[in-house]
Amino acid sequence: METRNILAKLLSVGLMSMALSPVVMSAEHSYAGPDSVAKFHPLCLDVLKQWQEDGGAVDMQSCAQQYQSTEVLETAEGAFYAQRPKGQPGYMAYKPIGSLDNSMELLLVYDKRLLNPITSIYFIGKIPGTELTRDFLTTIEEGGDRCLGGVNAARLVSASRLEVDVNATVHQMLTFMDDSASSDTSTVSFKPKNYQAYACAGTITKSYDLLTNNMHYSKVSFTRDESRKVIDKSARCYDKLVAENLSEQKVLNMTEYAQFLVDYKNSCGAVK
Repeated sequence: METRNILAKLLSVGLMSMALSPVVMSAEHSYAGPDSVAKFHPLCLDVLKQWQEDGGAVDMQSCAQQYQSTEVLETAEGAFYAQRPKGQPGYMAYKPIGSLDNSMELLLVYDKRLLNPITSIYFIGKIPGTELTRDFLTTIEEGGDRCLGGVNAARLVSASRLEVDVNATVHQMLTFMDDSASSDTSTVSFKPKNYQAYACAGTITKSYDLLTNNMHYSKVSFTRDESRKVIDKSARCYDKLVAENLSEQKVLNMTEYAQFLVDYKNSCGAVK
């Protein structure tokens, strides 16, 4: 579902007053961190999303009983993981992000089927008067695969703002501000020899205003991966520039990032 539809979904679960009364928002509306999110059986999130078009709600407790023979594991990163039933390859996992006004929960979901896991952020509504009945509302950042736009992390920083760190390849780190076809993940080949499919170069942080539908980039975080030198020699100049010219934290705001692009073109030439 496109990002512009998020607002309508949010308003439908009782947040309209946030848009009408932004001055008093902090007094009347709340947000909470990962610990505020209820525990679900990961496989039930698959069921929940399948109900999206029907607009129905799912009793997550009853659903969990159907999957009680499938063990749920908590990973070291704080995600809840379950293998799909026998005969269905892959797994479902989720990491809690937080909740809004105790009426909506946000989850970072990992969905693996035949190929690599894709990531997306689920917005799910709590049905009043019930303990564990949920309604699927919408998603953002849906379909990211590994370094091709896969979500690295997400956090609520206010009752109306969500920050999302998206994984990026070298090419995306250099072109994401272009909004051109060459920087669109859907145009990048997944052939084995294409290093861009899996060679992460860092994360791009997006800041979503959940009330206005606006998104802006707030920072870029660089990492260094020596394996890229074996996969594609063109990454050598990039890695050298990052190592020698950025601070130890290697995190740039957008003004600093613009200067990095200038330095890259001066040192390494045009983006290929």
